[in-house]
Amino acid sequence: MTTVPQLTILANLYGSDKGSQHHCAHRYTDAYEQLFSTLHNKPLRLLEIGLMHGRTQHDYAGKFDQVGCPSLRMWAEYFPRAQIFGLDIVDFRALAEDRITIGIANQGDRASLEGYAVATGGQFDIIIDDGSHASHHQQITLGVLFQHLSPGGLYCIEDLHYQPADMELPGITPTRAFLRGLTEARRGNRLPLLQSELGHLIDQVEFLRFFDSQSNQWPKESLADALAVLRKKPAGVGSGQS
Repeated sequence: MTTVPQLTILANLYGSDKGSQHHCAHRYTDAYEQLFSTLHNKPLRLLEIGLMHGRTQHDYAGKFDQVGCPSLRMWAEYFPRAQIFGLDIVDFRALAEDRITIGIANQGDRASLEGYAVATGGQFDIIIDDGSHASHHQQITLGVLFQHLSPGGLYCIEDLHYQPADMELPGITPTRAFLRGLTEARRGNRLPLLQSELGHLIDQVEFLRFFDSQSNQWPKESLADALAVLRKKPAGVGSGQS
């Protein structure tokens, strides 16, 4: 009998679509269980961008206190010694709980993202982008916040199979395509990243892994590499630049 990962149980309990039951049911928790199991009892700093599924916001409008922020509650229980930070363009600050701090920022605004990272002390061990899913927002957020990721930290971008058509900027390289070519320093991309941000990213990424979504609400062929996980080089590992 297959053992259900603890994170999947927690995701299903709190209503997160990272598990196997709610909304798109991506089962990213399978990947996160692999990546995070050895970190379970460490005093981490975890930041997630994008705090409540659109359907949850619709169904519980005016009653958010009943559900809180599902994935933040999941992370707080899974990492009992961690400080959990949440960030969204919608004001969910009233849903903050013990060890959960919530702020407001716009993923398209570098100053907004930078200000939040500085105000909270940065040095995040895990960052998860489950925000707007628009390519330029994902890439701006990566450019700014990867610089606030601790050495050896993990940066995760979810739902790379879906960029909302009404939010995509014409000509911007989709994030999944950009990341697939990152380790090759592939040219020809059109990106909203500053050159300094791109240089830091290329220089400091130790490895990049992709995981598939297990959702049954999308064509299976579109779900490959739906989750990207970048690990920053640990302290003391030299630059790749000569």
